[in-house]
Amino acid sequence: MRFRTRIANVALLHKIVRSLAALAKVCVVRLSPESVHFIVPGNEGRDGVQVWSQVKVPTLFDHFRIESNNNNEIWLEVNLDAFLKVLRSADTSSGIADGARGGNASLSDADVMVKLNKRDGRPVWTFEISGRTPQGNPINIAHDITVHIISSRRQKELTEPLCPPPDIHLVLPNLSELKTIVSRLGHLAEDVTLAANHKGQLDLRVKTSGVHMSTTWNNLRIPTTTDSENAPPPPPEQMFSTTISIRGFQKFLTSHYVSGVAIACICEGHCVIAYVYIGEIDEAGGVLTFFLPAKNVD
Repeated sequence: MRFRTRIANVALLHKIVRSLAALAKVCVVRLSPESVHFIVPGNEGRDGVQVWSQVKVPTLFDHFRIESNNNNEIWLEVNLDAFLKVLRSADTSSGIADGARGGNASLSDADVMVKLNKRDGRPVWTFEISGRTPQGNPINIAHDITVHIISSRRQKELTEPLCPPPDIHLVLPNLSELKTIVSRLGHLAEDVTLAANHKGQLDLRVKTSGVHMSTTWNNLRIPTTTDSENAPPPPPEQMFSTTISIRGFQKFLTSHYVSGVAIACICEGHCVIAYVYIGEIDEAGGVLTFFLPAKNVD
């Protein structure tokens, strides 16, 4: 089993891991020659939010080398806090380099290599970071992160949740702006109802014994899908809705670090599925798929 690569886009990987770290302590990483999958199964928190993402290798890496007896795939589990600290030290856009001798230093022109090694009989990811200090002096930093290789049995257990066909797809408002609004609603209630129709109307509603509030967007884009081409459309004014945890919704919205563009699918009464695209939707270098389960509210 061998793995070695150069991280070509440290800033983007930093943003992806930062958004995942808001959801869970650990993440499953599935490495293959064509793509890298970041998986959060959703069994850690009471909100049950899951992430199943797929990113094309050239979007994040170059000089990518992988070998294994499992169709050249490697499945492993990594601690997200440890992963995040390493990427923060390597991300020149953040201006931070943790772990350098003599204190923190800003790096420029950082080059990051990662490979799968063993230390004391345990598998580790070894990160070799080289760059220059603000004074122009060369600096090299090494980090080891303990990883857990996932068995083939565990791999088979990791499957995406089964969902009914979505009742509606629509492009969400800018995720950063949406996050600000949902944060305010989070002070009022524990649950939020998302309702949308094919006229491009989206309502966010919260309701408690003392508060009933809603926020509405109009004329949002409704993307064309294969299902919508084959099935007769419902009445444009018909609303489809699902109630989810505000806390879970806020966790999803940390993906605004990665992109401001997302498509939401509402499976009425079952779940909300959100696709966060890396780059333009038609030419995306990857997509983060979030599953937000419905809550039963009397």
